Amino acid sequence: MPGDLCRPDVIRRILAEHGFRFDKRKGQNFLTASWVPGRMAALFSKGQAVLEIGPGFGALTAALAGACGHVAAVEKDRRLIPILRQNLSGFDNVTLTEGDALRLDLPSLLPEGFSPAVCANLPYSVTTPLLTRLVGQGRFDPIVVMVQREVARRLAANPSTPEYGAITVFTALHADCSILFDVGPDCFMPRPAVTSSVIRLDRLPPDPARECLVPRALRIVKAAFAARRKTLLNALSAGLSLPKEAAAERLTAAGCDPSARGETLSPAQYLTLARTFTDIITG
Repeated sequence: MPGDLCRPDVIRRILAEHGFRFDKRKGQNFLTASWVPGRMAALFSKGQAVLEIGPGFGALTAALAGACGHVAAVEKDRRLIPILRQNLSGFDNVTLTEGDALRLDLPSLLPEGFSPAVCANLPYSVTTPLLTRLVGQGRFDPIVVMVQREVARRLAANPSTPEYGAITVFTALHADCSILFDVGPDCFMPRPAVTSSVIRLDRLPPDPARECLVPRALRIVKAAFAARRKTLLNALSAGLSLPKEAAAERLTAAGCDPSARGETLSPAQYLTLARTFTDIITG
């Protein structure tokens, strides 16, 4: 049955039985290439409980159920709940929750005794807020998700590139990001207009000293990227409500050129800035 859940004829038949129609506003695209969920699920083991957001037709859910100890799937579209129950009825290690992943207490959905992880084909419309929430909670490791290729490139970007931005630094302060493989539009029903990429986020090793600095670093990141054309001096002075003299002094002490722009600094340099600005801003 898991392989059948990627067959276009099976998808059409079951959707017709339930009177389901795709909603473009929800960005629903069901996988029709079985190698994709198979390759994603192969990254997990029986000792892990995996949170899946937006299971859709259940192809990835079924693949995960065969690979890991438990799957907790969260689906917002109530029309898909009976379809998922039908498609996943052969698995006793899957729980299905109807709700909004941006509002639910996600860690509580996973049973104890397993290592918590995430694997999902994220809805394009809420990719950034979902990733921010999943990464920021620091509970899931690894996080393996399919996103738009342009989003993947932003998350894995290097400083001084057009893709590098606040979300890049936020992610890097919590996890190591790697792009695993691309998934073309022909792997979905209906066919999306963009190419997707599967990325893996591995949580950074525990480091209390770094973790104490992260909230302050993120305040600096937000100020630095609020206006990309501004110099660090002007951006931090305005964004943190600091006198320019104080901002310039701290930037120089951290080894940063006040006339540089935020996009040129690495995540490590933002941590250094957070340490340097300790006495004048709070986390």
